[in-house]
Amino acid sequence: MEQGDKRIEELVNKLMAADSLEKAPLEFTDNVMAKVEALQKSTVTVYKPLIPKYVWWLIGSGFIALVGYIIFNQPKSTTSLSDRYNIPEVSFNLLKDVSFDFSNTLLYAMVLLAIMVSVQIPLLKQYFNNRMAF
Repeated sequence: MEQGDKRIEELVNKLMAADSLEKAPLEFTDNVMAKVEALQKSTVTVYKPLIPKYVWWLIGSGFIALVGYIIFNQPKSTTSLSDRYNIPEVSFNLLKDVSFDFSNTLLYAMVLLAIMVSVQIPLLKQYFNNRMAF
């Protein structure tokens, strides 16, 4: 196996000795950098919103007109909406029979958690702001 490796190495040495190094043209680096700079100069993409300003103005004025119509076009009668359209009254007192009785330990834990979160959030915000500054 060593004989094969030696032959390959001798062949490579002969090829390398016969081959000369190619030299780059004198202005090669300048030419390449000029082409790179030419590629970097691209047209700037102009921001164009998906919904134009006049459409937002139309939506806003339509909303204001609808609110104004509802406010100023109220009927003069004093009947309620449910009486006018014959809608039954619905009561949403879902929690009237439910009582919550928390232990003192749970209350202390919740207060301590609230204090720790309210202290930790500004500290983390300051840490990340300082980290982004560098």
